[in-house]
Order: sequence, then C-alpha cells, then structure tokens
Amino acid sequence: MEKTIRKAVRCYLIKENKVLVTKYKEENKKAGYYDIPGGKIEKGETPEQTAIREMKEETGVEVENLKYKGNMIIEYPNRIFDFDVFITNENKGEPQEFEENTSEWIEIKELLQKEKILSNIMILDRFFIKGLVNDQYNFKMHIQIDEKENILDVKYRMEEK
Repeated sequence: MEKTIRKAVRCYLIKENKVLVTKYKEENKKAGYYDIPGGKIEKGETPEQTAIREMKEETGVEVENLKYKGNMIIEYPNRIFDFDVFITNENKGEPQEFEENTSEWIEIKELLQKEKILSNIMILDRFFIKGLVNDQYNFKMHIQIDEKENILDVKYRMEEK
C-alpha cells in the first residue's frame, strides 16, 4: 500500500529558552497534545508564506525573518508528513486561544518532559537542537511513529550550509 504524502511546514519561534507551542483542546482527536505551529502548504503558496500564515492562524502571533532550517519526515503506518522547517525569534503579538487549540510560551526543558507531545517536538531535544538553532547548519530528520504517537525509529543528520 502506497502511503499518502502531505507536504507541510513547521515554524519554531524560540526566545530565551522558550518556544511558542499550541495545545489541542478536548474537542480535537489529539486533545491535550502539544504541537509546533504549522500546517499544509496551500496551492500557490511558498513554504515560508505557509509558515507565516499558519503561525498567525494557530497562535495569533505574527512572525518575520524566518530562516529555513531543514526537512523533517514524520512517517506513520499509513501516511507521511513531509515538513519544511523554519525558525525565527522575531514576532509581534501575544499567544491567543482558539476554537481547536490554545497557544502559549513554554520552557523547552519543561515541554520535553510533557507526556503528550507530538514527534516534531523531538528536534528541541539537546541531542538534535543544534541543527535547528545553529546558523551554520541545516538538518534532515526522519521519524517513524505508530498511531499512538510512540517513536519507533529516528534518523538524523546535520549538514553544513
């Protein structure tokens, strides 16, 4: 069976060891899970435009001066998410609450200890974060997970720019 591939983005807004996250509300199938803002690339949109739009839609925060940092593949048993990853530390506005999720600043260390985090948060772990935050590097990451968000396998490499 061929897996459906969904092209999308994630945007990491990081300041002073904190990251802006979304947390899904009870009405959502991923209720209680923390996630990084992002979403599907719409027709006619660049990945960077998508990251800016999705950040605003999911958090109420406007971001600028995004840096492309790499590619993250998240592979479920029956589908694949192919993410272009961006990072910034420049924003306007404060996190807000929405129908499907809330958004908030959280210490990276605290976030990594939460029980319900989606696999794209793994890049914030001290072993992987250098490829995200260091301007000299980009990264490629492939994470295999099951339907319950358990990580089965990780492949990771950094590339000098």
